[in-house]
Amino acid sequence: MTRTERLVQQEVRAKAKLEVDRQKHAQVQSKLREEEKRQRTKRYFLVGKMADAAGLLTLSDTDLAGLFRLLGPLTQGPDLVAVLESLLCDAPRPALVLVDGCADLRSCGPSGASVDTVY
Repeated sequence: MTRTERLVQQEVRAKAKLEVDRQKHAQVQSKLREEEKRQRTKRYFLVGKMADAAGLLTLSDTDLAGLFRLLGPLTQGPDLVAVLESLLCDAPRPALVLVDGCADLRSCGPSGASVDTVY
């Protein structure tokens, strides 16, 4: 067998090995995609369970879509829960101060309700 023939055989074997390696690589990629899909499905189920436990499934699809649309940008911040909590908690209201020339509103309203009961 000549040197050229040996080189041709090496090339054929290398091509065959390369094809086997490509097939193995494709199988590994397929398994990775399947695992990612399984993890994503598991996550969807968990999020759905949490939404159900929180009572969110009683909302209409339109309301849920609007809620998630509003929550989406908050995920870009450093601490979503802290930001959301600060937005939802009641801000302290300053005490009302009477100013000269303004009407005293403390006893206005139905049945003499005070301003404090209006807030």
